[in-house]
Amino acid sequence: MEATDLPWRRPDPLPGFLETERLVLRWWQADDAPALYDAVASDRAALLPWLPWAGSKHQDVAASLGTIEWFDGARERGEDYTIGAFDKATGEAVGGTGFHRMQPDAHEAECGYWVRGSRQREGFATEMTRAMLSAGFRDQADGGWGFRRIHLRCMGSNQPSQGVLEKIGIPFEGREREAKWVDTVGYEDFLVYGVLAREWNIDRQRMRATG
Repeated sequence: MEATDLPWRRPDPLPGFLETERLVLRWWQADDAPALYDAVASDRAALLPWLPWAGSKHQDVAASLGTIEWFDGARERGEDYTIGAFDKATGEAVGGTGFHRMQPDAHEAECGYWVRGSRQREGFATEMTRAMLSAGFRDQADGGWGFRRIHLRCMGSNQPSQGVLEKIGIPFEGREREAKWVDTVGYEDFLVYGVLAREWNIDRQRMRATG
């Protein structure tokens, strides 16, 4: 019987820590609440309209702390794995990523990413996503998550987010037409990208050559 014949189970212990050239990726902690609040509140307009929580949540440090506590609970329940991205040199909260909407029977998860307004266009979303894909596909015995497939989605008008996925070379799989209402924009398409473990070079953090 192949490992993928059985439902995916989360690693024990959870990986939860990655280092890239410029970033540390780790679980949000309670004392990160001021940094998380600042990452969102310092330039909410840069995150909207694509991340509606940037407008409705993180209205003060206490609210950001409550969100971190929710992250903790969701992780303990195995429902969601939200990770903070921090500048390795300064400790500043740069943004976030994580694995969401796991499908255990398919050994699949969704990977998301966001970057604070003041640090956008510096390549951080690409850097964290490459690292997360490698961690996601690495075997659990080697400290990874052991996924077989990872998908990523962005809205059709969100050109910067789409550019991240195209820069990495993740295959475009389809368009979910008018799948979500976005304030100030209207109904938006979801663009779906996906990659299989066999298509990804874990060590080089890039798509394998095809043909």
